[in-house]
Amino acid sequence: MNRVRGIVMLLAGCFALYEGWRMLTGRRAVFAIILGIVALGLAAWHLTRKEPKRLV
Repeated sequence: MNRVRGIVMLLAGCFALYEGWRMLTGRRAVFAIILGIVALGLAAWHLTRKEPKRLV
């Protein structure tokens, strides 16, 4: 499940960065770029994390 979450966050981060770059100025562009950076960080965290061991 972590791989799927990582890939989805990677796509969301790339989309947010693209939209921020496309707007380029203004408060919404800054928020989009910050959101994209955070999403890429979360994607890296999800993709590098080990799968938890199942109890059953």
